[in-house]
Amino acid sequence: MAALTTNYPVSSEYQALLQGVAEELKLPLLSVARRAELALITKDTTEKSLRDICMTANGALELIDGYLLGLQLAERQHALELEPVSVTSILYDVAHTLTSTSERYNLTLELDIRGTIAPVMSNRSALMAALLSLGTAFIEAQEASVHSRRPVVTFAAYRTRSGLAAGIYSNYSTISSAQLRRAYMLHSFRARQPLTQLSATSAAGLFVARQILRAMSADLKVARHHKQAGLATILQPSRQLQFV
Repeated sequence: MAALTTNYPVSSEYQALLQGVAEELKLPLLSVARRAELALITKDTTEKSLRDICMTANGALELIDGYLLGLQLAERQHALELEPVSVTSILYDVAHTLTSTSERYNLTLELDIRGTIAPVMSNRSALMAALLSLGTAFIEAQEASVHSRRPVVTFAAYRTRSGLAAGIYSNYSTISSAQLRRAYMLHSFRARQPLTQLSATSAAGLFVARQILRAMSADLKVARHHKQAGLATILQPSRQLQFV
């Protein structure tokens, strides 16, 4: 008797995203395996060696967590509750989490929050996951070795006419809105490098972040902040607290 199987439909968009995540995981997993191998051979159990292995493994796990969260939201397996959330607090936590990653890529990570930033309607865990995924992908795309100066990457939040912008910017980012639209299209066609203007990888973290944000009726767009360019999302202020 043939075994009974149940097929759950997965959108082509998520098939493309899964391929990107799989491509992106190859390097960190290979790095963890090789570093652990080397540590066994050389008896290298120094704090720096172990920290590097942990950081690489944690980055891979965060990418997987972000992908799974986005998939659950897309399939409505996870109820997304919106509430007033402090973007300032989330950006601070994301920047703190990515400090070690920025040092590894030899760049300067800054936080720029000016003026009074009101709470927004969002989900703290989902927004944190989206910005962490985006930040990791953006930082890894900054190749310090090809620049004459040390890259500066900035997390920023500021008010705009359409809402509150929260994003990440660099003094070396050159991506345009047209290039981002093309990258979204290429990603849906499962291109291995849909965003060559920004990253030589699959840029899976960026697309994972976008999927999570879209579940909260937001999206990722090209934006400028002072003399830097990057990617940001527009969030809506909490109406519950506007008159408090």
